[in-house]
Amino acid sequence: MRTGGGWRALPASFPPWRTVYGWFRRWIESGLFESLMRALARRQRRRCGRRPTPRLAIIDKQSVQCFGVRGPCGYDGAKKLVGRKRVALVDAEGHFLALVVVPANVLDRDTLPAVDAGKEKWPSLRLALPDGAFTAERVQES
Repeated sequence: MRTGGGWRALPASFPPWRTVYGWFRRWIESGLFESLMRALARRQRRRCGRRPTPRLAIIDKQSVQCFGVRGPCGYDGAKKLVGRKRVALVDAEGHFLALVVVPANVLDRDTLPAVDAGKEKWPSLRLALPDGAFTAERVQES
């Protein structure tokens, strides 16, 4: 699978890769995976005995080393790596509410606009606890 020849090894009844990729792109553009993640988070919260919509969120980020083949990529001087940052908005149980990928060279305090779309999808949020690296004045306003 690592060499890319894995698709040819699949059974003949499996659709061509262009068909699979086409459907995948349509699902991404329609927001199917985001709506599935929201439904899953609501279900998991109910299973844990909580309300389905969260009121508290935690904002955190993580730098990850990667190759610049596709997607945002940059150099994080503090971590000394080339890669991306994952900015996550999670509830108190750790369920993902929103996840955004930005280049690693974006300063931590400047990654907050990335989670704005996630906050809009969860209007019940009343309080967000940022990581200590978020020192921007914008954090105090949000």
